Formats: sequence, C-alpha cells, structure tokens
Amino acid sequence: MTKYSILIWLIQLALIIHVLKTDRNRYWILFLLFMPMIGGVAYLVIEILPEFSSSITGQRAARSVRKTLNPGADLRHHEAAWEQSPNVDNGRRYAQALLESGNTAEAEKIVNAALKGLFATEPTLLLVKAHIQFEQGQSTGTVETLETLQEHNPDFRNADGHLLYARALEANGQAEKAIREYSAVSGYFPGVEARYRLAMCLKKAGKEQAANDELESILNDAKLAPPHFRKSQKHWLDEVKRELG
Repeated sequence: MTKYSILIWLIQLALIIHVLKTDRNRYWILFLLFMPMIGGVAYLVIEILPEFSSSITGQRAARSVRKTLNPGADLRHHEAAWEQSPNVDNGRRYAQALLESGNTAEAEKIVNAALKGLFATEPTLLLVKAHIQFEQGQSTGTVETLETLQEHNPDFRNADGHLLYARALEANGQAEKAIREYSAVSGYFPGVEARYRLAMCLKKAGKEQAANDELESILNDAKLAPPHFRKSQKHWLDEVKRELG
C-alpha cells in the first residue's frame, strides 16, 4: 500500500470517527468505507462545510485566515465601497469592520453619517451603533439606541442585539430589568452565553440559589446535547463549571 493510499484511509477513518461522535446518519459510514474518495468529498461538502461556514467559529476562522494572508484587506475594501457609494449597506459594513479593528471613534462617525434622512432609524445601522456605544462604555446610550431601534422597528428580531440590550441594562444598574431580558433572550439565543450571563446577573442581584440552579441546568442540558454543540460552547461551559466550583 502506497503512502498516498494510507493517507486516504487515515482521512476516511477520521471522517468515520466524526460521523460517530457527532451522531450523523450511519449511512455515511458505508459511503466512506466503500467509496473512500467520493464519499469523503461528499461528506465534507454536505455535512461539514455548511455547518462550519455558518457557525460563529467558522466565520471567525475564515476572517482570521483572511486577515493573516492580507491584513487590513476587508477594512480597505469596505472603506473604498463606502467612499464610492455611501449607502446604508456600505456604511454598516464599513462601521462594523472599523469596530472589529478597534477603531470605535471612526466607526461611530461612519455609522452616524449613514443614519440620516429616511434611514435615521434603520435597524441594522442602529444595532451597529449600539455595539459601538457599548464598546465605548456608554451603557446608557446603548440602551437608548436599542430602545429607539425597537420602537421604530417592532418586528425586528436579533438575538445578539437582544443580548446586548440585557448586558447594557445590567451595566447601567437596572438589574431586575436585565434579568427579565436575559431570561427572554435565553429562550432563543444560539448557545450558552445568554444563560450564563443570566446566571451571573442573578448572582450579582443576590439571588444565589436561582443563579446556581441556572448554572446546573446549563450543564445538565449540555450533557444531552450533541458533541459538536459542547465543543462549540466549550468556553462558556468551562465558565459555568468554574462558577460552580
């Protein structure tokens, strides 16, 4: 058996292990065993790549690779697009890129320039503005911006924005209201972070038993979740375990 053949079978074995660990359809094992090349490519394209590219981890990894290969490329691209056509989408993308690069002052300038006229209450722009304000430590401004967003866009729903609202309320000293919002967003937020922050807010408010109950519930639910969920939420699950001692 050549080195190439050995490598192919090692890859197939790794994919079979992935099928078993992530509770995928067992028919994939037959494909991988009897059609090693075609089955392996099919599994990667159908099962792994869509999940990875749509996940937060996958998106961060892709951005990390782009930044390593061409640092500043995304920022320059969005800056050029904004200068050529200063519309809502280009303003939002450029401001977001500036925020991710740590330039919150310039990001705020761009998003405010885009929030004009008919687009003064555009929800995605207001959401970016709220993130900028929170990064700048402006919890009151963050709350006001998100409440303006909701007032003018009652059908707009965004889990990250909802979590940000709860965090801003907590930072602004409105613990009881923050707890209500954390509880609400925990019902649909994809991942453990919202529930963990709810528990921490409960603990800060002196509700130790409720906080510990929530933390224990997070771990119990995680035990029943697929392995890939536990892997993707490892950071937050480790934080939960640390809090429980």
